[in-house]
Amino acid sequence: MNKQVFQFLKNYSTDPVLVNRLIVTSFLNYNNLSLEKNELLLYNKINQGNTIELKVLKEFEEVLNNYITKFSFENLIELFEFVISPTEKIVNGAIYTPEFIRNFIVNKQFELVSADLRKVKCCDISCGCGGFLLTITNHLRLNTEHSFKEIFKENIYGLDIAAYSVERAKILLSLFALSSGEDENFDFNLYTGNALSFDWFKASKPIRANGGFDLISGNPPYVASRNMEQESLDLMSNWSVAKSGHPDLYIPFFQIGYHFLKSKGILGYITVNTFIKSINGRALRLFLGSEKPLFHFINFAGEQIFKGRNTYTCLCFISKNPGSIKYLQTESSNLENITEEVLQVFDYKDLDHFSGWNLTNSIVTDSFIKQIENTGIKLKDKFLTRNGIATLKNDSYKFTPVGETKKHYIFLKNQISFKIEREVCRDIINANKIKDENDLQEMLEKIIFPYEVDNHGKLQIIPEDKLKSRFPNCYLYLLTQKEILATRDKGLKNYEEWYAYGRRQSMDINSLKLFFPHITTKPRFIISDDLDLLFYNGIAIISDDLQELKFLKVILESDIFYKYILLTTKNYSSGFLSMSKNYIKNFGILDVTEDVKIKIINSSDPNKLLNKLYGLVKS
Repeated sequence: MNKQVFQFLKNYSTDPVLVNRLIVTSFLNYNNLSLEKNELLLYNKINQGNTIELKVLKEFEEVLNNYITKFSFENLIELFEFVISPTEKIVNGAIYTPEFIRNFIVNKQFELVSADLRKVKCCDISCGCGGFLLTITNHLRLNTEHSFKEIFKENIYGLDIAAYSVERAKILLSLFALSSGEDENFDFNLYTGNALSFDWFKASKPIRANGGFDLISGNPPYVASRNMEQESLDLMSNWSVAKSGHPDLYIPFFQIGYHFLKSKGILGYITVNTFIKSINGRALRLFLGSEKPLFHFINFAGEQIFKGRNTYTCLCFISKNPGSIKYLQTESSNLENITEEVLQVFDYKDLDHFSGWNLTNSIVTDSFIKQIENTGIKLKDKFLTRNGIATLKNDSYKFTPVGETKKHYIFLKNQISFKIEREVCRDIINANKIKDENDLQEMLEKIIFPYEVDNHGKLQIIPEDKLKSRFPNCYLYLLTQKEILATRDKGLKNYEEWYAYGRRQSMDINSLKLFFPHITTKPRFIISDDLDLLFYNGIAIISDDLQELKFLKVILESDIFYKYILLTTKNYSSGFLSMSKNYIKNFGILDVTEDVKIKIINSSDPNKLLNKLYGLVKS
């Protein structure tokens, strides 16, 4: 649907009822649908006596005419999903799922499930405006003799946290039935509630009698923990899969769905693929490793399925039957060509549920990863890896001097000149941007560092009265940033001093550093011998042994490491990949003599030597 159509709706009203009436009436008009009995649709149709709404309707249909010739159900779903406010999209994670994805998921579920279609109980526990429910309804209508009225009453169930989304799901399904000639009132099993606490066995006698759902389909909400309401954060703690790291909202939906499946039922989701390796996915991996369900897993890796959303997804089909993981990484355009034979089978007992799953498309690739990880000493056991500092407002602390005196740095901010005492500043660099050793000097910046070492050798914040008297220029500048700094952590955290950094990470590194970017197309590694140098954005491996870092640098710049990281990391669009420590921690570092290390460091062809030492070629 064209953005001009969306813009019209955005400018028209935020009242769900008014928006519904405009969209529904336009849909009825475009599709020449006759409506007489359905009270829900009649309520959401603009009547001829309403001159104000009719005027807006005419304007809206003129906009529609410029961009569409047919008003399809997919257009309708997109419009319903769009008019959820941007704020609520963040909080509730609502997003439109393309039709071909919904069709594939639902068809695959019906292929896997062994249930009488006339009696099957199907649900979307985060149904939004009802896209998946429409797809399931269509499948049942085509493959049973049931009417829409019977399907809605006997087979279809849904839940959403937003009442207006549930209302739109009812409208969508009613229009779908009307388009096939069923113009009557329907009984729906669609509820408003929070999936984190909603008990289907208490709410629905038919589901309790059935022992759960035969099919649970959907697109669980994508909400980071930092964007969740406190109620949801509290409810998350009731689910064991949400007890590692800072879990995103989609994670407990696996356990919730699995809990409400009947024996041999099928869960079918399109969801974020980060749980394969992430810390916040650890408890989920441990849960699945304990339950050992049959799990068909199709990973889209770095392909982005959803328009305008920076999410990387996969399809998950989890059967409440014992089994193994059947895996394939592929592109969405290849979905219809997937057969059981191309799936790589992984036994749960062979996977590392704590550190992360290495899932690949072939036995050869899997063997390569195991060979590398079982050689020498794992990187996590030999070196410390640190992320950069986290002030949470770098622009308030960081600056590039335009001049300096014996005691001060001078810089401009918003065209105002400030002086900052040199003694309260440190050197800092953006580790994501450095490409060679020259950048260590050319890209050097300064950062205000309001900390000092106490009598016990510990780093402490400089008290406000001391900062004010000892560094008056710095204090006066920080006062100009006080309101900005107060917005960190949504203004909810009490810092030791209002000018303290948001987090204390990586502030006390006094070591050599091997810098590399967090996200890149191909890794690059730069050694810094400046023990006091701070960094932000990127990652550093730290050591007091320069020879060890030189040796590590050669290994990490090798073809072996690049192949390994391509196979094990999180992929982004445009060929970018993640270098976070969670993806590199299990890489095996050769345990060899000092003489061999020197030989590798000085070699003109280290790849040849490394291939032999890693056992990838015969000696």
